[in-house]
Amino acid sequence: MVSTGVCMPHPWMILILLLLLPVAGGELRAQQAPPPASAVGRIARQQSRAVVVLEALDVRGNLVSQGSGFIVTPAGAIVTSLHVLRAATAVRVRLTNGDIYMTSEVVEIDELKDIAIIRIKGFELPVVALGNSDVTEIGEEVVVISSPEGLTNSVSTGIVSGMRQLDTHRVFQISAPISQGSSGGAIFNSRGEVIGIATYVLRSGQNINFAVPINYARGMIADQSIGSLATVLARIENSRPPTSPANTHLSTPLPTPQLERETASSADELDGQLSTAARGRRGRTALDPLYPRPDEALALFYRFVDGIGLLSATDIDTLTRAAAVDKTDFRYTIRFLSYQYGVALTFSQPDRILTSVDMLVNWSVDDLRNTFGDKFKRRTIDNQRIIDYGQLETGRLLIAILDNNGNVRTIRFTRPAR
Repeated sequence: MVSTGVCMPHPWMILILLLLLPVAGGELRAQQAPPPASAVGRIARQQSRAVVVLEALDVRGNLVSQGSGFIVTPAGAIVTSLHVLRAATAVRVRLTNGDIYMTSEVVEIDELKDIAIIRIKGFELPVVALGNSDVTEIGEEVVVISSPEGLTNSVSTGIVSGMRQLDTHRVFQISAPISQGSSGGAIFNSRGEVIGIATYVLRSGQNINFAVPINYARGMIADQSIGSLATVLARIENSRPPTSPANTHLSTPLPTPQLERETASSADELDGQLSTAARGRRGRTALDPLYPRPDEALALFYRFVDGIGLLSATDIDTLTRAAAVDKTDFRYTIRFLSYQYGVALTFSQPDRILTSVDMLVNWSVDDLRNTFGDKFKRRTIDNQRIIDYGQLETGRLLIAILDNNGNVRTIRFTRPAR
């Protein structure tokens, strides 16, 4: 399974962060009719050629995350979400006509707003039309074009259902359904102009998705590179203080699924929950997790899962250098990778290669079923009750381990024995 970020985390990871939050300028909860089919088709035909698939690659050329982006200059500047690129040293860009470009050039980055602009070496490339997001209104119809799971140019429709003011910027709340891998996709108004960048998604029984207004990116657009991806990301990491202020105003951690589902009570709390990952020795408590933003925590978690049988303890040391890790020779534990869960990593002996990845939770079986489905078998092994999902499509094995009260405490990913 390839991790994607942001913005597209699993349904249970973010829960209902914003359902009860105050909305800047009000909120429209009633569903309105989408744009006419003819308008949607016109926008898709005219604009989709400039929406691209982004595959973030690590130093070894391995795929570490996948997202979307859109071309904004004929010479190849591409707007996307920064979290799509977090673990990358290079990006493979796939255009709708089948052309593939490799790049590591960064034009500009805004970490607070989760915006990145990269550049491929192109000529007379198709570009999107940019709108003025400052005049966007609640109730306005929108069309989303993105590439979930690498499927080029998926189209969905909805409305702008709210506007939320964070500490540093606004975000649009939209009803158009978007899926995992759509981070960095383009949000169009009914005139076919980009007004936002797809960035976060919540799953709580409704379509609750978020976009960063495009005007924040318009002043960043250029065709000159400021450096390589690895250099620019390293500069960001090195510029962070040991204790990030991103979540110092959080008063309570998010609840685990089986608890009463409280929501953040202020825009300040929301901003902390959606901010970028804090750096320093974090992860000891729920108030100070390694990643305040759940999509980034999930990106690292599934990087671990993808690395089963491949990553060494030394590799994990590098990936978790910012974390407070409880270590033994053959097991590493981060108590709070995010507010909702921790992670434990087990290594083989004596070569210390990653063999299993545990998500440490406190769920009900219903939470497990809602997340991974109901195709499982109940077993008892060595007096330990487990729920066995068998082998997933990704090739990994998945089991859940229950405590004496029947609650799920560990979700374990392993690789089949060879």
